[in-house]
Amino acid sequence: MDLAGIAAIRTQAVEEHNRGHAATALRLLVRAQRQLAAAGDGTGRDEQALSVALWITRAKPEAEVHGVERGMACLDEARRMADRLGDPALTVRIHSQCAVIAMRSGRTELALAELAAAEQLIEHADRNDRFAILLNAGSLRLFRGELAGTRRRLSGALDFARAENMPEWAFKAAHNLAYAEFLGGNLPRALDLMGEANRLEVEVSRAVGLLDTARVLAEAGLVREADETLAAAGELFRADRVAQDLADCELERARCALLGGDIAAARRFAATARRRYRRHGNDQGRRAAELVLLQGDLSAGRPGSRLVGPALRLQRELADEGLTLVARTAAMIAAEAQLQIGQAAEAAETLATLGRVRATDPISTRLQSHYVHARVDAARGRQDAAARRVHRAFGELARYQASFGSIDMRTAAAVHGRRLAELDIVLALDGGRPAAVFAAAERARAVSSRLAAVRPPEDPVAAELLTELRQTVETLRAVEQDRAASAPLHQRRRDLERRIMARSWTIEGTGEAMRAAGLAEVRASLVERGENLVMYVQAGGRLSAVTVADRVHRHDLGPAAPVIELVQRARADLDVLAQPALPTPLRAAVRASLERSAAGLEAALVAPLRTAIDRPLVIVSTGVLGQLPWASLPSLRGRPLVVAPSATKWLTSAQRRDSDRTDVVALAGPDLARGAPEAEAVAASWHTSDLLTGPAATRAGFAAAMGSASILHVAAHGVHQPENPLFSSLRLVDGPVFAHELDQHELAPEHVVLSACEVGLATVRPGDEALGLASVLLQLGTRSVIASVARVSDAVAEQTMAGYHAALSAGADSAAALAAAVAGVDSDVTPPFVAFGAAWRG
Repeated sequence: MDLAGIAAIRTQAVEEHNRGHAATALRLLVRAQRQLAAAGDGTGRDEQALSVALWITRAKPEAEVHGVERGMACLDEARRMADRLGDPALTVRIHSQCAVIAMRSGRTELALAELAAAEQLIEHADRNDRFAILLNAGSLRLFRGELAGTRRRLSGALDFARAENMPEWAFKAAHNLAYAEFLGGNLPRALDLMGEANRLEVEVSRAVGLLDTARVLAEAGLVREADETLAAAGELFRADRVAQDLADCELERARCALLGGDIAAARRFAATARRRYRRHGNDQGRRAAELVLLQGDLSAGRPGSRLVGPALRLQRELADEGLTLVARTAAMIAAEAQLQIGQAAEAAETLATLGRVRATDPISTRLQSHYVHARVDAARGRQDAAARRVHRAFGELARYQASFGSIDMRTAAAVHGRRLAELDIVLALDGGRPAAVFAAAERARAVSSRLAAVRPPEDPVAAELLTELRQTVETLRAVEQDRAASAPLHQRRRDLERRIMARSWTIEGTGEAMRAAGLAEVRASLVERGENLVMYVQAGGRLSAVTVADRVHRHDLGPAAPVIELVQRARADLDVLAQPALPTPLRAAVRASLERSAAGLEAALVAPLRTAIDRPLVIVSTGVLGQLPWASLPSLRGRPLVVAPSATKWLTSAQRRDSDRTDVVALAGPDLARGAPEAEAVAASWHTSDLLTGPAATRAGFAAAMGSASILHVAAHGVHQPENPLFSSLRLVDGPVFAHELDQHELAPEHVVLSACEVGLATVRPGDEALGLASVLLQLGTRSVIASVARVSDAVAEQTMAGYHAALSAGADSAAALAAAVAGVDSDVTPPFVAFGAAWRG
């Protein structure tokens, strides 16, 4: 009998399973069992031991392909044969494999019991089984939230893998240890460990690693990136016919869709996952999918009376399994449904069963708890308690955002506070006090701008990727009209951008956030500077404004949707009017459209505030209002104004300069007909200036200016990239410089002027977290940025900038200088330049 040949087939099956090919592994094992059955009578000890080993190995792919019960049946057969042999080495392997299948199918107590039995016999285990026991004991405690026990066992598994020089084992242990860091709240460290594991050269399926990476990204608020990662993982699971993992992937996509506000997609993915779990006998997975379906129903406005019962049932079932965290989520859904039907007292009773939320719980769970508790307090007339709860929640969210060093992750994480922010504003509006509305809006607005900038460490790999990205962008620019040639380049560009961003996600933050500015200190600074402030607020589909002038007032401005449409129409008209060869009749029609939009915006946003706009203005915008060319509004043409992401950011940007010295650098990029004359005119306006044109307008020159200039003027082609705003760029003679790179500079100029088209635009995330070139500069410490929010012709830009620097160098502040410059341009359209940050004086 060729036992060695059959054992070799088993080894091949194990290797295929490790690569994620469960169906292939199962076919090999069935073939090995048939060969063994045909070759002898099954009475020899070695023959029986091999038969047991085949049944044990078959159990896992059998469960993955055909369901948990089929896998457990394999182990029952193995156990029956092993009992006759009395071999503890086989028994320990059966316990270990049974624990794995039980853990994957949600049978937590069975998994714990089997692992405990395996640990008792670990001295009889071979090195493969010893590692599996250590790994699975840590992994099970990981999913139960027992982080101390998890780290100890997984660190032991990783040390054992290294000692045995087994990179495949090290991959699994490192990845699971990364997931433990994720559950412990250190997301940058988790992503760093996952990246380290993925760089190991091992032949294993990457699908599970992608699934877990996506979970981390979703908790960071990077919803699109998480969903793209899950889609890639799902394709691998589907190809390998691993239904259980595919269901996990679909469930996570449902959660991503919920977080992103796509309720239909959330319900579709959750329903598909539930069907898969049900077919494979995974009750825990089925309940998790039903929980997401209930959340979708609640968000879609389904009657609460139909949701309370199912949510409370799920809470009991999940609690009985020891799954405290998800049981708590079920209870919160029940409480929200009870609030919807006016049962505030019952909702309070439901919340009373939750126990205290732990600091180690995911931020999404903690903020959901604060949100539901605050709503219950408000519904029971305890407005002060509701407000305190919301304040505490935003403190936690700010510290969470501060735990990230990456601007991308800091701004993305605000998505977790979206419902809290709306509730805070609604409670303040209901209270009727303008000061309370100001405070509520400021708490949640642009929190990332209150965090200390983190300079990333030197990263040679990221530098190489950026070089390759620059080459790709330049190549793409040359062939962008050729769809066939540009398609692979677009894909390559997206892949490089993703890899570059992924490296920045591993940077940890300081964990500290500056408090939001109070109304009293903002008013004091406004009085000192002779300015008024208008803060726009959006909640419940309506716009409001708080004006801070001689008195503080709140104004209801009506529905937000028509205003948003007018902003978008005005920007589109400006883009068309910037075209140099536009036919006269068409230009007249578009200009008339722009004037109608400007009049509509004037009526909606400015006319109700007449008494507050008699001085230079500070506008704290919300949503797309940050992209509005405010000087195009009739009553604001020629009026000094700045647009700030928050009152807090304006207050810090408005502080007096540390030095009276003004060093100016004017830089002109390539292929801009009037770029060099514009830069020369800027330099001529100042006594101490450097001029970088032609071959001197390099990225190195730009970097040097970032660290030395107090005023940096850049006349160059620019691009705002809405889908990936940190790769918005300015084109220099040796390639583009990206917004992503700006945080590599230790210093930033106090004042930056970007005369390129539309680089004042930003992609606005929840929490009014804006991302783009201008917003990144403000986050890095620049006090004032002048930039355009629409396309502008070269001639108009040159004329505006000449007038601007003439006024600025003569002593006007940046807001007054820009107001005078745009009003003095010889054009039938007001140039769409905006002063961001605070008014700055050289």
